[in-house]
Amino acid sequence: MPEMTLQELTKMLGGELTGDGSGVVRGVASLEEAGPDEIGFLANAKYTSQVGTSKAAAVIVPEDYDGPGDSLIRCEDSYFAYRQAMVAFYGFRKPTFAGVSPSASIDASAEIADGVTVGPFVTVSPGVTVAAGTVLYPGVFVGPGCKIGANCTIYPNVTLYDKTILGDRVTVHAGSSVGQDGFGYATHPNADGVVVHDKIPQAGWVELEDDVEIGACCSIDRATMGATVIGAGTKFSNQIAIGHGTKMGKHCLMVAQAGIAGSTMVGNYCVFAGQAGVVGHIRIGDGVRVGAQAGVTNDIEPGIEVLGSPAMPRAEARRVVMAATRVPELRNTVKKLMKQLKAVQDRLTELEGNRPGAE
Repeated sequence: MPEMTLQELTKMLGGELTGDGSGVVRGVASLEEAGPDEIGFLANAKYTSQVGTSKAAAVIVPEDYDGPGDSLIRCEDSYFAYRQAMVAFYGFRKPTFAGVSPSASIDASAEIADGVTVGPFVTVSPGVTVAAGTVLYPGVFVGPGCKIGANCTIYPNVTLYDKTILGDRVTVHAGSSVGQDGFGYATHPNADGVVVHDKIPQAGWVELEDDVEIGACCSIDRATMGATVIGAGTKFSNQIAIGHGTKMGKHCLMVAQAGIAGSTMVGNYCVFAGQAGVVGHIRIGDGVRVGAQAGVTNDIEPGIEVLGSPAMPRAEARRVVMAATRVPELRNTVKKLMKQLKAVQDRLTELEGNRPGAE
């Protein structure tokens, strides 16, 4: 484990240290668990009180932080500084194997660059190209005609169907499938008059552009024609589903269990929170933010934040939610008013019957 003084760490992070810089730091931990040789990080303002009681050697905080704490590292972008500290002390996962495993099955026509690492029981099909620095973990299947760029990491039991294209520095986590057939069927009576769902050939492919990261157990359908595209820098959490022919822009974020149906166009820097769902054949503009469990059924203009199902602009959705919380109270009020109204009607009927000349 590397170690450095607080002063050295602060210089590396581009921050400003409050307190003694001679202490040695050997790692990063939470405010509650950090010891005197570790640094902490203020991730949320509600934990400010813990800064003063933390045993950490120092705490990374924003530049404008004005709370408790004697040893602080103030940084312009404190979250990125925390990330840099994590990289410095822990780095990234590296394979425990090297070279090409003798148990890997690599077709003679495949082009494997020098410096590629191939684990046990990997299958590399005909016509595949793999650029330098890429790691294929055990159990990976690479279908015919796939192209994998440089410095990619494909974790165990990932399936890349035929013609899948990966740019450079792409990561695909365990159990994900890229390029399986899209959900395309023509419903039609067969020769016996029975209505069946006849499969439409899925002749397209999937492209993951540079610096894309796909979480575990995700599925990205190949297009019926042309390409399903995930734009450069886009990051997926786990269990994401992308329908055939969808094109996502650059640097989008998708949180666990979100899904987008086929032929949808998504702009750049969009965010989809957990379990958000998007119908097919719509357009979502740049910078759109979709809240957790929201159901998007129509086009969204750039820069809009939507919530709810069906999804609506944030301010409107909040009013709807607030109104929904009062439904039991409103129901009781309506019942009371209905009872009062009936009493008034009954009284009017009684008075009408007692009016002189009334039968």
